[in-house]
Amino acid sequence: KYNSFDEIDTISFRDAAIVRCVFSAKQGILEFELDGAMVRENNSANELFSDRYVRDMQVRFVNPEVEAILLEGHKYYDANDVLVETVPDRPVDESRYDEVMKSFEGKVIFFAATPREKSSERKCFQMIIDVEEESYVLSFYYDKVIAQWEHFMNKVMN
Repeated sequence: KYNSFDEIDTISFRDAAIVRCVFSAKQGILEFELDGAMVRENNSANELFSDRYVRDMQVRFVNPEVEAILLEGHKYYDANDVLVETVPDRPVDESRYDEVMKSFEGKVIFFAATPREKSSERKCFQMIIDVEEESYVLSFYYDKVIAQWEHFMNKVMN
C-alpha cells in the first residue's frame, strides 16, 4: 500500500470522481474515497517520476474545520455579452453540511487546491464540486492529510 503524508500539493484531484465522502465535525473526520486522482511525478511514493493515475485513493484530513460551504453564484449574460444578472455565492447553513457533503458522492471534482493567500497558520484546502445544476465551494482547515492507495494505473499522457 502506498502512503503520502502532507503532500497534497503533489496530488491532483481535478476530474476525480468522489466515490465516498464522510464528514463528522464531532469526531474530527473528513475523508474522501476518490477514483481517478493523479499522483504527480514529485510525490515521494511515485517511483517512476511521471504523473500517474490512481484508482481507489483514500484521503483523510486530520482535525478538519470547515470554514464554509458555499453554493457558488454566477453571472448571466445575454446574447450580446451584456450582464443581465449577478447571483452571489450563498453560504450553506452548518446544519446541512452532512447532507451537502453526502451529495458529493458520485460527482466529479472540478477544482481542488491550496489557496494562494494564507489567512491562517493552519493548512487550508478548497474544492469545487458540481452537483446537478449547482456548484459547491468547500473550504476547510486541517492539521495533516494522509493519502493511501493500493497501486498505480496508467501514466498521464500529455
